[in-house]
This record gives sequence, C-alpha cells and structure tokens, in this order.
Amino acid sequence: MNHASRRTLPMLAGAVISLVLVLAASASAAPIIVNLRVEGSTNTLFEGPVSTEGIPNPPGITTESSPTAEPCDFKDNGSNGGYGPSAATPTAALYDAATADHLDFNAEWFSSLNDFDISQVGDDIADAGGNEAYWGFAVNYTYSTVGGCQLQLAPGSEVLWAYNYFNLKHLLSLSGPSSATVGVPFTVHVTDGQTGEPISGAAIGQLVDGVTNTSSSSPTTNAAGNATVTLTQVGTVTLKATQSESVRSNGLSLSVSVGNASCVCSGPPILPPKSALEVAPDVAKIAGVKNGHLYSRRSAPRVLEGIIEVPAGDTLREVRISLQRRYRGRCFDFNGSRESFVRTKKCGSATFFSVGGSESFSYLLPARLPKGIYTYDIEAVDSAGQPTGLVSGISHVVFQVK
Repeated sequence: MNHASRRTLPMLAGAVISLVLVLAASASAAPIIVNLRVEGSTNTLFEGPVSTEGIPNPPGITTESSPTAEPCDFKDNGSNGGYGPSAATPTAALYDAATADHLDFNAEWFSSLNDFDISQVGDDIADAGGNEAYWGFAVNYTYSTVGGCQLQLAPGSEVLWAYNYFNLKHLLSLSGPSSATVGVPFTVHVTDGQTGEPISGAAIGQLVDGVTNTSSSSPTTNAAGNATVTLTQVGTVTLKATQSESVRSNGLSLSVSVGNASCVCSGPPILPPKSALEVAPDVAKIAGVKNGHLYSRRSAPRVLEGIIEVPAGDTLREVRISLQRRYRGRCFDFNGSRESFVRTKKCGSATFFSVGGSESFSYLLPARLPKGIYTYDIEAVDSAGQPTGLVSGISHVVFQVK
C-alpha cells in the first residue's frame, strides 16, 4: 500500500499495468541485483546494491504489526490473479536490506489490498504523533500507483524508499564527475529525477555515516540547477543534495586526488556531464567479470583482469584495483598486501592497491570468493598522477556470489 489516496500521483494506471505485463513476460524468478536507497527523515539509512527476490509464503514476511506470514512476490499480491513468476518487488528489496543491516522494520498487512503498508524503517515511524508523514517509494524515479509488493523489478532497477514521501514535491537527482582534484572547482547538477527539471536552492553536502552535512556556506544550485564545488581532501568523497521541499538526492561518489603541482588551475568550472559515459575517457576496462551477474561459488571469478588503453601522447604510470564485499550488513575490503579481506567500518569507501603498470594485467585471488555482493573497480593513473574516473559497467562492476 503506498497511500496514493493521500496525494494525486502523476501516472496513468494503464501505463503501470502495461509495464508490469511486459516485465512479467520477460523477467526470471531468480535473485536479481537492484540499487536500493532508503532516505529517512534526517539521514540516509541505506544506499547500495541489494540482491533480492520475491518472498512467497512460506516463508513470507512477518512483522510486529502483522505476525502472520504474508507473501511479497508480485505473483501473489494485488490483482495479479496468479500470473507471472514469483519475482522481486520494492518492498521485498527494502525488507532484505533492513534485515541485513539490522534496521528496525515494521509493516502492516491489509488483506483488502493484499499488500503491506510500511509503518517503520529505522527510527522513522509513519504518522508519528499525527504528523501525516508516511513511507512511499519510486522505481527509476517514477511514482507507482500500485503497492510495494505488486510491482515487479528488473535487474538494475533504481528503487527509492523515502519517509514523508507524499508531502515532498521533488525526488532530487545529483549528477557530476566521478573524479576531482583537490582545490580545483567543478560543477554538479541537480534535477527533479521524475521530470528532469533543474532544481534551484539545493545545498550540496558531504555524506558521512549516513548524514549529509551542510551549512550556510555550502554550495547551492542556481536557477539552472548547477552548483560549483571545491574539495579539500584526498580520497573517496560522497556528495548529496538536499532541499526542504524534496527527498534528498542519490549519493555522488568522487575519487579525489592531488593534481600536478606545477599546474596553474584556472578557467571556468567543468559543466556537468550528460551521461555517465561522458565522465571520463574509457581507458580502463574490466575484463572477464559481468556487471550485475549472479555467480555460483564454483563459477565466480578467481582472476581479476583489465585492459588499459593509453591515449596517444600519454604514458601509464600505474594501474590500481579494489574489490569490496558486502554480506549480511557487513562490509570488507580486499587488502592487496595481506591478500585477504579486511572488515571495514564504513561501506562504499574503496581501498585501491597497485597491480603494476602494464596495459594488460591479471590478478589471481588466493581463494574462491565467498558469498556476498561484490564491487570491482579499476583505475589507471596517467603520467601527471591523474586517475581515470569510474564508469558503470566499464571500470566499475557489481556482481553477486550466491
């Protein structure tokens, strides 16, 4: 249940039904990886890839408000009438992430709708004290007129759950480069993810432990939705956009490095890219690992490979890779010196290690990969010390070992 009655949603029901029918005919019932984001009232509760599938009954979902197990698998919910496979849904993805990350979760089953109404995630309780703030969701920045167990997800879907969803006007979308140089300004771009409309007055802050830190001096977007940002620290930085009338944006992760010290950096800010493929030249390419693929332990990649295409007139200084593992709410980085995974307190901060300076490389892992969701990144460092940016599906892949 998504409380559509509390707010008129700008989508024709027929379009949703058509989408569901197309997905029902094409998708499989196997686990898939989707990108899930959960935005609470004051912080980001979860953001990252999730392996999920439909939850039939049994085992079903049980909660404090609904102790009797009920399904959440698209096939058995809403008015579907039993057609289609038992497939992943937005509520199932939320339930899987909340369980894995030990977030408080509660939902009430409504037999009249054959669906759950989300009443709590983390510390945020629906309509707490009569505040009329409820949980709602969007898939690929699109409102849904059906419940969270009644929409079938496709691999790679962008699933957003947000508190106070129906009282906010915009779902912010933040775009920009994937790499930056300390002290050199660059431009980020903020739009309404539903319409593409530029959003003015959005503050750009850094995400630290789930909290987006902004102040009166934070960069804010102009009428064109652009803001100029200058970073002062080396490493991986995640930016988010916030605005009082909006659900906070996706996280934009940047690899920040020290540039050529002899360079006099001047000129206009870099304009935001039109697509992720325009962020950086495709010179670092992962080989042998399929983005979004589900591997068995036996078939999971044991050798990490890559190819570097060096532009004419440039030289390759170094190739660096990182491998991260997320399992049952815990995160691990592969340490190149120890040749083993090391537990990390914070997910999403890649730790790169060198694999030499060859344009073609392979790295043999010491053992088969255990179960989990993995992120494999590769970056090439040029003669000036500038690393290439991460491009989804090319130098940045996510896969699962089951």
